[in-house]
Amino acid sequence: MKVSIDKTIRSMAIALDLAQISSNYNNFPGNDPIIENITNVNYSDHKFMHHSQRTTYIALEIANQINLNQKCKDRIYVSALLHDIGAANFLYDKSHSANLFIKEHCKIGAKITEHFPIFKDLSTIILYHHENFNGSGPMKLSENEIPIESQVIRISDLIEILYNENLSNFQQKDNIIKWVKNNCNKIFSETIVSAFLKSAMHDIFWLNLQNISFASFILDKMHPNLNMFMGIDEFEDISVIFANIIDNKSKFTATHSKGIANLAYRVSKHIGYPVEKCREMKIAGLLHDIGKLAIPLYILDKNDSLTDEEFNIIKSHAYYTKIILDRIEDIPNISEWASNHHEKLNGKGYPRGLKSDDLSEESRIMAVCDIYQALTEDRPYRKGLSSVKAFSIMDNMALENFICSNALNYLKEVIYISSHSSKKYIAASCKKKDTREMK
Repeated sequence: MKVSIDKTIRSMAIALDLAQISSNYNNFPGNDPIIENITNVNYSDHKFMHHSQRTTYIALEIANQINLNQKCKDRIYVSALLHDIGAANFLYDKSHSANLFIKEHCKIGAKITEHFPIFKDLSTIILYHHENFNGSGPMKLSENEIPIESQVIRISDLIEILYNENLSNFQQKDNIIKWVKNNCNKIFSETIVSAFLKSAMHDIFWLNLQNISFASFILDKMHPNLNMFMGIDEFEDISVIFANIIDNKSKFTATHSKGIANLAYRVSKHIGYPVEKCREMKIAGLLHDIGKLAIPLYILDKNDSLTDEEFNIIKSHAYYTKIILDRIEDIPNISEWASNHHEKLNGKGYPRGLKSDDLSEESRIMAVCDIYQALTEDRPYRKGLSSVKAFSIMDNMALENFICSNALNYLKEVIYISSHSSKKYIAASCKKKDTREMK
């Protein structure tokens, strides 16, 4: 396996933006807005559409004006794309104060990226990306104590928050420039402000902000050429990071992705897949629900029946999983297996309505692992079921041509062999067939 780290980080930045967009979908009444004390910027009002990409564009413009070395630009590029990785889940808690949000999402982001492959300085940069030049930030660093990368991301993040997609550039650019100037030697150094002003004097800067929906084209023209690739070990490490973010979004899915990854790996190994393919199935399990970052928490945790609208919203997560993973390009099989976990043999699944002939053995295995894991987990509306009860439900699904009976039998073998249950149950419920045959 050879996966572009650039494409992976760009893809994950999209996932983080979706997470922040969904966090604002459900504004609970009675909770205070997230307004940073020092800047008076309201984070809870921002829509976060294209936030990571726009912040990264601004950061690269400023970095170019300062004439930083290439390694420094590389670090700014990656950390700007992932700077809010600690906010992906923290924003869902609407009860926290602004000060707590500002400080804790920096600390959480630093912790999440502590073992990020290849870019070892990412954690420190993210930890200090809300520090102010005058020492009034959450960690109380000042002036040159603050890494230059963190300073660049700080101003870029704030400009992006201030930027209003509903207004023309003409209506807002002068106010943004004035605001930045007024905070020179307070929030930003003279060097950082001067670099921003050099970029802001050109129309193309503001036109690129306005047209950031073409982010791939804009960033492709100016981003550092990382030319770095990950092997399967490093890509799995990143997948675990995002599986933790996905699972931690809801208290009812604390181990869901990791559970499916484990099941998919064990089934793949049991039926004789090559070692690397078994690990690819594990990664597909880790990332299969990455699209749930786009789903509001009140739907995921709802302790009642979903409305038709809510059900349609939650169904879209499989669509977003494919959108996110397809951007990586180097993992077409993993993207396919991960995003097909709600497809059904009879064409009644979603989002694409694929039928039996369109669904590979790997996709079928992923689907039965997902259903089994979901049935045996606690959910807002019920306690987790026993293996026997879960398999009884799944047997009926196989009879109705929703899921593959062969894939289900492989899963039964793995579950009951590992739990040392009766071999008679296996013989009765799992008729031996060619392991490559899937109906």
